[in-house]
Amino acid sequence: MRQFDLSSKYEIPVVEYAIAKSADEAQRIADSIGYPVAMKIASSQPIHKTEIGGVRLNIPHDAVQQTFNDLLRTSISAGIEFEGVIIQQMAKPGIEMIVGMKHDQTFGPIIVVGAGGIYAEILKDVAIRVCPIDREDAKEMVMELKSYQIFKARGKEYDLDALINTILKVNSIALTEKIKELDLNPVIVHSKESGGGCEVVDIRVIE
Repeated sequence: MRQFDLSSKYEIPVVEYAIAKSADEAQRIADSIGYPVAMKIASSQPIHKTEIGGVRLNIPHDAVQQTFNDLLRTSISAGIEFEGVIIQQMAKPGIEMIVGMKHDQTFGPIIVVGAGGIYAEILKDVAIRVCPIDREDAKEMVMELKSYQIFKARGKEYDLDALINTILKVNSIALTEKIKELDLNPVIVHSKESGGGCEVVDIRVIE
């Protein structure tokens, strides 16, 4: 799938995953990753998985095969090209952000950074820059967000360098790859006391 090819090529830190083509394979993968797991419809179509019920979280061992079959039925009823089910490690807690790019008709490729997860559509708290950007630009984008205060309000030190590195990788994709849009959402930024870094939970590509 295109999104995972890009994450590998540009070394974007994605939560551990594998794609299952059958319920039995889903069970074997989940057993290997460890419980609980997240399960999502795998499709090259640009879909919002959550909106159609294509994402299931905190799945225990005894519900993996049933969840696989449920997601298969969901994809069929929604008319989605079904390529399997993504079995994914549940991400560690942290601050959820969104990092993306798209091609603007006037300005060309632009980078978007903002509050992610369920808050992306609600808060619409974003910073935008025209490509190319450098490290200082990426840092300024994060710091001008209203949600930047969250990074300082929890009494922990979060790994902003890891988030900035991810933003710069998306900048490289925007300048190099022939795609219309890319969304990394959520990008979970971890506290340094928990090991730091950030992890991308979901990637959406429109070519």
